Amino acid sequence: MMHFKNIETNPLFVSALLILFAPLLSMSQLQNAPDPFGGEGNKIEADDEEVKPFEPAAPLSAQISQHILKLAQDEREKRLKFMQVVIEDVVRLCDLDAEQRQQLEMAAKGASERSMKEWHEQAERYFRTRLDGADPDSAKEMLEGMGSVNFGSNRAEEEGESLELWKDTLKVVLTDQQIERYESILEQREQDRIDAFARMALTTIDGHLRLTPNQKEKMGELVHEASTNYLADVQRYWGDYFERGMLMSLANAADDEDLREILTEQQFDRLKEATTNFDHFWDTKRRNRRAAEKAALRRNANKSEDEKEEAQDNEKTAEES
Repeated sequence: MMHFKNIETNPLFVSALLILFAPLLSMSQLQNAPDPFGGEGNKIEADDEEVKPFEPAAPLSAQISQHILKLAQDEREKRLKFMQVVIEDVVRLCDLDAEQRQQLEMAAKGASERSMKEWHEQAERYFRTRLDGADPDSAKEMLEGMGSVNFGSNRAEEEGESLELWKDTLKVVLTDQQIERYESILEQREQDRIDAFARMALTTIDGHLRLTPNQKEKMGELVHEASTNYLADVQRYWGDYFERGMLMSLANAADDEDLREILTEQQFDRLKEATTNFDHFWDTKRRNRRAAEKAALRRNANKSEDEKEEAQDNEKTAEES
């Protein structure tokens, strides 16, 4: 006869029963079942954190808008910081009072915001074109992977200063004497920039082509004229970093015929070889210049014709009277 005395307390027996009847036990029973090996039990602590329901990704358009909004905030701050530099400049040079400064600071915010118009247009075009048809679930990763993009020119942060809104504010806030002083200083700064850029370009050309004193004088005139007409375009296109080929290409603002009259054939070929990477820029500038000259000639011709007709009409009227 078999004896089952104390068999229920046998750890091995209890363990076997748990395994055998595990499918029949509820989860709460298993969690609170005693440890068959004499431990503190198998009780499983419930996770205190609430399981969040699955949230689908926001629509693609909304994600793009949010990304542009974040980038725009950074760009706006950068432009505002530049306008603060401009305000400090005006305050120092024109000895503004507190009220004048406050008015300029309000105008600076408006100018910075208005200067963002082109930036927003380019950003919208860039991101929406590249993410057209993308999966919303992967859009965030794609947007972050695109890195930093510079929308607008290399000197975009300075656009606020060139807006009519800012210039009109200066005319209203500053006295006539303050405006005259500030504009004279701005003109001198611009002339200094032109002179310095022209000298740097001419020095680079001279080092590459070994110009004679006579050639250097004539080339200097061409380069200075190019600096006067195109420095703003050059800086807008290339920023503030100029490598030697770009500097020498300033001579290409002139027509080839004018350059050939100054340079030897060898020098001309050497100049063109060193500046070939910048031909597109200067070809465009030359075409635009010729088109402007032709348009001016047509306007003058039409004006002369109109004046001639007006004179004939006046003469006829005088005869009739």
